[in-house]
Amino acid sequence: MSASPEDRASGPSRPDPADRSRPASGSAVLAAALLTDDRDTVGRALRDGVAVVPHLEREDGTPQVRVFHAPVGSAKPYDVCLFSSPEALETFLGDDPGREFSLRRRDSLAPFLTRHGAVLERVVVDPAGPHPMVLGVAETLAALDLDPDDDPTGMSDDSGAGISIEGLHAMASVDEPGGSRGIGIELNLPDHWALIDLEDEAQRDLQIRAIVKQQGAGLGDRGAGLRRDLREQLTAVAAKAAAAGGQVMAYLVLPGKDAALALNLTLYWHDLGPEAGEVTHLQRIHDRIHPRLGPDDELTVTDTLSGPFLRHVRVGRGAAELGGQDVSLLLVDYWAPAPGARSVARLAFSTPHVEIRDAILGLTDKVLFATEWLMSAPGDVTGPTDADAAPVLA
Repeated sequence: MSASPEDRASGPSRPDPADRSRPASGSAVLAAALLTDDRDTVGRALRDGVAVVPHLEREDGTPQVRVFHAPVGSAKPYDVCLFSSPEALETFLGDDPGREFSLRRRDSLAPFLTRHGAVLERVVVDPAGPHPMVLGVAETLAALDLDPDDDPTGMSDDSGAGISIEGLHAMASVDEPGGSRGIGIELNLPDHWALIDLEDEAQRDLQIRAIVKQQGAGLGDRGAGLRRDLREQLTAVAAKAAAAGGQVMAYLVLPGKDAALALNLTLYWHDLGPEAGEVTHLQRIHDRIHPRLGPDDELTVTDTLSGPFLRHVRVGRGAAELGGQDVSLLLVDYWAPAPGARSVARLAFSTPHVEIRDAILGLTDKVLFATEWLMSAPGDVTGPTDADAAPVLA
């Protein structure tokens, strides 16, 4: 069976380094939806498939969505333009020299629209095509949302795409002399996650206080001691993670029906230098962990669009210094080698909810799939020179 254009767009192949502005074709489903002139049908096509999104490259080499000036008299300054195919984008651009684009899915479109909604007037699909469609930003976000009422924690993932596709264009030159390489990883977490910056002590203290205030809001004056203890515990855990090289911690602060779901994430970045011989950094990590596996541990390697990752699942105990030695914890580590084979990112999750192991793994997998590589600038790539003609929102 031959693959459809959309199948090819979401497959494991990488773009040709010689032609970084020309990934596989766009979405036949989106093109067909536009023919119906039905807004719900177009919304479902955007939710379930891909769209061609014009972009420019920033100085660090990462692709950023390119926006366009909204019509005169609009309340907000910019439009987002999405396209069903590279040909539809070509028609719209005319003589404009900026031809680069990325193929984006719901998991990257929705955060972008949420982040920049205050300056976005509308979403326009195939603006120069025979069947253009204009959607509101809120309308588009509603269409991209699978069903938050049924799944408020996001404990499901239907993309199967692996680490997000946006880094693929910068990654295309990773094997070339002077090409891009991974220099960091960005967590794209939903709003119900609270972040703690481990590299800025002052900011870290403020963020911990905000988390404790939110979690203890319903306790009143009686909860003063509990809030103090929680603040001290979070401060100690954050300090320990920072000392071990952690960059960011995140806590899921969404309350459930009976109690808050407790899940902690710490992001580590390990600069390991060039790989030696034919053994990859990921293989060395695998070989170090494998002999210590317990009978209920899991160690698996999965290939994604932006490379493989290693997932290590096990049950451990809380830290004795924090009084947690009698608490069972589900521990889930993801090791992902950065493009360029010099560094490895580690996402370390812990939760006391050992009894819902499968649901937790569904959530942690989803967090990994939403991450994005931050790439260095290739030596032969320069940023745009006319920001007024081609606005870019980070």
